[in-house]
Order: sequence, then structure tokens, then C-alpha cells
Amino acid sequence: MDLALSHPWVLLFSPLALLSFFGKHLPALRYSSLSILPFDPLSFLLFTLLKLIGAGVILLLLIALSGPYLKEQTVQRLGQGAEIVILLDRSASMNENFAGRYFGGAAKESKIAIARDLLRDFITRRKDDFFGMISFSTAPIHVMPLTQNKTATLAAIDATRSRGRGVTNIAPGLAMALDYFQERPLTGSRVILLVSDGAARIDLETQSTLAQLFHQYKVMLYWVYLRDDRSLPLDSKPANANETTSPEYFLHQFFQSIGIPYKAFEAQNPEALQNVIDEIGRLENKPIQYTEKIARQSLAEYCYLLAISGILILLFARYFEIKSERLLFESNSFSNR
Repeated sequence: MDLALSHPWVLLFSPLALLSFFGKHLPALRYSSLSILPFDPLSFLLFTLLKLIGAGVILLLLIALSGPYLKEQTVQRLGQGAEIVILLDRSASMNENFAGRYFGGAAKESKIAIARDLLRDFITRRKDDFFGMISFSTAPIHVMPLTQNKTATLAAIDATRSRGRGVTNIAPGLAMALDYFQERPLTGSRVILLVSDGAARIDLETQSTLAQLFHQYKVMLYWVYLRDDRSLPLDSKPANANETTSPEYFLHQFFQSIGIPYKAFEAQNPEALQNVIDEIGRLENKPIQYTEKIARQSLAEYCYLLAISGILILLFARYFEIKSERLLFESNSFSNR
């Protein structure tokens, strides 16, 4: 049963509702002969109805005092969105601006500050998405599991205001992001949103493991590459390039080669980054099924409202009863004169 009571023992006093059917409810009226009085079905019906309302008021008050509530429920819903894990680069280079100049993690011109503000706006505008978050540099940090709690997700984004440290080591971050989907039912689009200004060499064994996990969990990848003026586009192979000197190029080639839905966005300035975030928002609006938990809901206030309504009806009836008594008294006084 979805309905429960906090204090069920209060209902032991339910027989008190029968008090409405006992006792004297109307004043006695003198009449010359009761036998000539016709039966009045309407009056009898109204009188019985008022008794039932009185009993109902007592019962409703007792139910309200017992603390009725609906238990926590789980509801399946259908919306538009995706399960998105934000993989945010927190290496020292993210403290620079798009011109390659160092500003520190708190400066508004730094890449991390601009990315943080745009991600906040992106999360706020999304309705049915689940968001998780990982920050990484030399090693990844589990920040937030997949959740629809936007307040918690925005707080996780705000927690990146400290200065970034270390180097960009993407492979462990990707592995942790993929673990978010382990043993999780497939109900819609799954996305890893990689926001980074660089990359690092990934050995062949790790590449094979990552590729297998991407296919196993059916995850698509968006890479928001925050390219400064000193970096080449991802599709441009530098002269004498190798995985040590040009890791971004080779990482881009790896993502393209493993056969997963993958798209790279290059942003060289705040305006371009804004366009990238908007484009991702337009792409990920596919149907998604998700489970929503509805918290326990108290029903006591509804019982009180119904009881108050019954009391008002009884007071209304009592007002006209007093008025009729007064008219009858005045009529008898006039006839005696």
C-alpha cells in the first residue's frame, strides 16, 4: 500500500465519531397534537446529513492527527535529453587565456573560468538530462555521480574555482567517466563531454580497453578542444609529429578510428566556445527514459481542510436554526398577546 500512517494508534479513538448520533440536537417545540404533524422527509434527510457531517468532522480530525502520508514512489518518465558526464580538464594550462597567457584559476579571462560559466548556463538550460562530473589533471577526481539534481551539479562546477595543477592526462579520466555507465540500464543517449586544452600519449593497451568500453556501454564522445594561438587544429598534422610532441592530433585520430559517435569542437575564443556549447545542446535532445523518485507526501492538511469545510457547514446550519428559533419565539409571543 502507498498510504501509511505516522501515528496509527490515534485511530483507536474513532468510535468518538458516533457521538454525533447521540444526545439532543434540536430544541423541543410545543405543539397541540403530534399525531396531526405530517412526516417531513426533507427535514429528516437534512437532520441525518448533519449528523453524518458531524461524525465525518470528528473522524477527519482523528485521521489528520494520525499523520497520513503517501510513501515515496518511483515513477518512470519520458523526456528529452541525455546522460552526460562532464570530463573537465583542471591542469595548469587551463589557467591561461586563449592567447596562452597565464592568469590564474580565479581570473575571468582564463580558459577554465570561461568554460565554467558556459557549462553552468548549459546545465541550467537542460531540462531532463542527468549530469555527472569528473575533474582531471595528472589523475582524475570523482566529483559528482549522474544525477538530475541541478543544484548539486552547479555546485560541483563552482568547486573548480581553485587554481589548476599538474599535466593533462586524459586516459584515466576517460576510464573513470566510462565507469559511470557500468551496470546502468540503457535508457537514452550517453555522452562524455570532454573539455580540455590538451592531451597526453595513450599506450596501445589502454587505447584497446577504452575502445572496448566505449562500444560496450554505447557512449558517444564530444571533445571541446580549447585551442590557444600556439596550437594547431586537430586535423593538421605537424611536421615530424609524434605522440609525445603532438598528443592532441594523435588522440583525435584515435577517437576517429574506434568507430564510436564522436565529434570534436575547436574553440579559440570565448565566443567560439559559446557556439560549441550551444551546438551540443541542440544535438542532444533525443528521447530519454528515466526514473524519478517522488518524496513522501503528507495528507494531513487535506484532512484538516475537509474537516474545516464540514465545520463551516455545521455553523451555517446552526445559524439558520437559531434564526428559526427566534422567529418562532416572536411568533408565539405575538399570538399570546
